[in-house]
Amino acid sequence: MGGVSNYDILVFDLEDALIDRSKSRCAAVSRGVDAYLVRLLGVEPVGGPVFHLSDVEEFARAQGIDSHVDAMHALLVAALHWLPVEFSEADFGGYDGPDLLQAVRASGRLRVSLGELARLKNLPEFNKVLRSRGGGIRGLGRVRGLRNRFLALAEGHIMMDNFVKRILAEAYLGEELFLREHGQPRQFVTEDGAIDLETSWLDPADVAGLRKRCPLGAVTSRSQSEVQHVLARLDLQRYVEVVVGRGSMGMGMMDAEEARWIRSLGVVESMEADYPTKVTEAIERLRGLEDMQTAVRVAYVGNCLPDERGLVALKERYRLTLVGCAIGLDRKAATQMREKGADFVVTEPAQLVRVLSERPRPRSGPYH
Repeated sequence: MGGVSNYDILVFDLEDALIDRSKSRCAAVSRGVDAYLVRLLGVEPVGGPVFHLSDVEEFARAQGIDSHVDAMHALLVAALHWLPVEFSEADFGGYDGPDLLQAVRASGRLRVSLGELARLKNLPEFNKVLRSRGGGIRGLGRVRGLRNRFLALAEGHIMMDNFVKRILAEAYLGEELFLREHGQPRQFVTEDGAIDLETSWLDPADVAGLRKRCPLGAVTSRSQSEVQHVLARLDLQRYVEVVVGRGSMGMGMMDAEEARWIRSLGVVESMEADYPTKVTEAIERLRGLEDMQTAVRVAYVGNCLPDERGLVALKERYRLTLVGCAIGLDRKAATQMREKGADFVVTEPAQLVRVLSERPRPRSGPYH
């Protein structure tokens, strides 16, 4: 993989082109739903999970849900609907937030296990209902008549008790990283963090080969501590010199406000820069580290579909080559990326290594 590089800088979208987090996100949702039902409502913790990883993945794909917070919220609402007992919010009129959930648990009326609830579920029917109302979270907001829905305390509830977000963070991050991120121990989840199920799209040896050609940077929506954890575990940290993540300021340091909690059961994240600004910061920081004084040739690797990423505007400024990364996506996405201005589109990790090692000649279709 040695030799002269066709690029001076490579900037990856961390999740699109380096890290496969599909399994970890599905596992976090699966574990999060179970933890909510068991720890907050008193469901018996045997026979689970209610939703297997394949259930979560198929549901999110069918509904077009990208956010794992939204996926957990929707599936929790579904699980509550399938409970063999229906609670009336009027019976708990003097309670709200955590007191409401405690009152439901103390009532002793909920006598069901995770395994029984898994057998009672009807995910195809729930999918059908949501699609009939427009699909996804928008469809969920339009559905009426779902039983026990008031027990899903997610952001937007009258008391802003973000139990869904809190429990999902515990399930995803694990004990050590959750404590580091939020300054307090976990309360509801005891399993290992689902984040450790993440894998690399590329072999570390391939990433090392790319690093020999030119410096590597990345942009992400994650915090710096979370990124460091993942890259170190996958043996990629030594090759990716710059990561611009959530709450970055100046030289990419984590914002001190990022880990502050607005209340004991809520999470707040700092405002982050828009996407082209983050890409620009990654490029400029790499230029500074490598003391590049002249114009540079930059390749961006990631999902070129979202319009808000504003990547086309950076093409002239940095002689930017857009490498659309459709790994894990369908063929339709590859075609759409080309239409959005991608110079190359790759659908397999091996293709990505080849296209980044060859002279940048834009092609008319997906890279082969």
